[in-house]
Amino acid sequence: MMFNFYNLGNKEYYFQDKKRIKSTRKSFLSDNYWDFKNLIDPDGKKRNLLRERKKKIIDLKNEINFIKKSKKRGSIIDLGSGLGHFLSAFDRNWKKVGVEISSSTNVYSKNYGTIYNYDLEKKLPNLGKFDFVFSYHVIEHLKKPENLVKNIKNLSKKNSYIIVGTPNFDSGVSRLYKKKYRFFHDKTHISFFSELSMYRMFNDYGFKILKVDFPFFNTNHFNKKNLNKLFNQKENSPPFYGNIMTFYMRLK
Repeated sequence: MMFNFYNLGNKEYYFQDKKRIKSTRKSFLSDNYWDFKNLIDPDGKKRNLLRERKKKIIDLKNEINFIKKSKKRGSIIDLGSGLGHFLSAFDRNWKKVGVEISSSTNVYSKNYGTIYNYDLEKKLPNLGKFDFVFSYHVIEHLKKPENLVKNIKNLSKKNSYIIVGTPNFDSGVSRLYKKKYRFFHDKTHISFFSELSMYRMFNDYGFKILKVDFPFFNTNHFNKKNLNKLFNQKENSPPFYGNIMTFYMRLK
């Protein structure tokens, strides 16, 4: 086990890598973090994320379907909207808003909604209240994740749905691969959660957890190639069930 989450005390929800915070935090907060045209993934593959919009929508199939089944139209905000792939899955009947620190990605995401260039670790200005508050693969990048949680709460109505996804650093694959766990590969990942620690944090901050999902079987990652990779622990771990956890919540 890389992190012993059972050793966390009261009001402690995550582990942090202090060396990473010092060495990579500045680059993450800069506009140059998103080298989305030349991204090298944990498998050493070079990717252009601009060409992966449809793939991203498939990978977020569970989350998108949940929203569309809950409401035919409404308001939605994506905290950490990146290139806007998630927002692009919703038509013009929706009020779509994104918040993203990287202005270079906002050149593209503005085609899918109203995008604001803010730091999610700081208190956001009054952007209104939304039917759905969504944040995916953001909280693990933050030095002070609690500040994102407070922003989420301020953006939510009493009956809003809140959807937050992040890597599970206590998953079976994480325990097996340890520092070769694929989500440990990204050095801008500085705050590490388990399912239990995430549950405790959101519960303590006034959220009611409706369910926790582990999207894998409905994504592009569920294939024979990735399953076979589980037998090779010399490389970084492959995508697998339990790697990603998605929390579906409402305010208490």
